[in-house]
Amino acid sequence: LTSNQWEIVKRPTEEDSLKFTVKIQDIAVKRATETKFLGVIIDENLNWNAHITKLSKKLSCSAGIINSIKDNIPAELHKDIYYTLFESHLAYGITVWGGEKNYKIDALFKMQKKCMRILFGDKEAYVDKFKTCARTREFDQQELSAEFYKREHTKPLFNSKSIMNVRNLYVYHCANDIFKILKFRTPISIFELLKFSQRAGKSTLLVTPAPSNEFIYFASLECC
Repeated sequence: LTSNQWEIVKRPTEEDSLKFTVKIQDIAVKRATETKFLGVIIDENLNWNAHITKLSKKLSCSAGIINSIKDNIPAELHKDIYYTLFESHLAYGITVWGGEKNYKIDALFKMQKKCMRILFGDKEAYVDKFKTCARTREFDQQELSAEFYKREHTKPLFNSKSIMNVRNLYVYHCANDIFKILKFRTPISIFELLKFSQRAGKSTLLVTPAPSNEFIYFASLECC
């Protein structure tokens, strides 16, 4: 990194009224409210709002691209398009930010459902509803009810295509990463934090740690 790329993200505190300067090799490091590190946006409050907002815009753009090209691609390749242009963005770094509250993840879930309807939904039924103006319909069908505007359910689409939604992706990737840590013992700094049962025949049983607020203290020791 060059000197103009250095940034520091500090959580706001009461001591912020005291001005201080962080220097590396006598070069002042500018303070930022958020920064991107390995493709994940970290902000000063560590709530992942900035990353989720940016990801939602990226997924919206991907859904638009998919909608414009899907009719020119064979149906048997639509699932590959989904994995390549959509889920690759959605699943990146999900073990870091995927544990956020449901109401924050809902924005991503809505974009995922939109993409599923574009690729695998019943397009003919959707287009047929808007082929004829309401005034030219039969008299008893001119008044459009809420059922007319009801969107297609996406749960059957997820099940039929064996595609996981964003919440299941988070669980899957977390379990997969833990399995890799246990099997390959890398990174060793995380593996050493895990405790195994000492009972006979229970050597693969993990003992969950007691609740504690000293995580930062232990993490700083690991870094040292």
